[in-house]
Amino acid sequence: MSSPTPRYAYEARQRFLDGLLFWEGRVNRRDLIDTFRVSQPQAALDLKAYLAALPPGQVIYDTRQRRYEAAATFEPLFGLPALESWLERSRQAGVAVEVLPTLDRPLDVGLMARLYRAIRDRKTVHVAYQTMRRATAEDRSITPTAFVSDGQRWHVRAYCHLREDFRDFVLSRIGMAPNQARSESEAGDLPLDTDWCSWVTLTLAPAAHLEENQKRAVCWDYGINGELSVTVRRALEFYAMRRWGLDRPESRLSVVWRTESAPNPEDQA
Repeated sequence: MSSPTPRYAYEARQRFLDGLLFWEGRVNRRDLIDTFRVSQPQAALDLKAYLAALPPGQVIYDTRQRRYEAAATFEPLFGLPALESWLERSRQAGVAVEVLPTLDRPLDVGLMARLYRAIRDRKTVHVAYQTMRRATAEDRSITPTAFVSDGQRWHVRAYCHLREDFRDFVLSRIGMAPNQARSESEAGDLPLDTDWCSWVTLTLAPAAHLEENQKRAVCWDYGINGELSVTVRRALEFYAMRRWGLDRPESRLSVVWRTESAPNPEDQA
């Protein structure tokens, strides 16, 4: 693997300084030297260049600690840094950071690649699909059109030639023939996927059954200033309702308004 180009390495150090000021609120040359193994002169040049790019008053030099500290008005040059990098740095520094593991479904990337090519080439693929209702897998001919993640598992949206409608198929329940060429055919023209081409806007507010102090807490949780609006494809509305708990009576949020757009054929891949 080749070494990063000087320009790429320089930008990585600039972004490092930006993130360090955002998370730690302080930075000096030693941070660059220890992290990137650069010389003191190079660290000084990098820090000088970064500080020169900042608007006035963004950082303050602490003469006693001999370091630069972020002012209350500090805003990172490169936008908000990624949370993951800070979490890893915090763990290495001994800060207790725990993330609850997710129960991920297995994802066959080889299967996903074959379905991607079917979408790209407008092919119909012949698969075996295991539903929750049947004892054994059922043979289906499907024409994939899009991939969808509901936050917990991946689906492929496809036209099902058996049901003569668009359906979502869970990737982990799909079996394909080993010989790809024998399991494909030209797709031909498909009907309009109206659910995919329509958009729904859900206006959310704290649930009516909550006490006033609880409603205020929910507004703080979700950054709600009155109401919160989210827009999703109509085909994904069910997943959104389930993922956000809006389908449960104990939900802290409720849908107070719902608007729907007319199908736009240009939204269909």
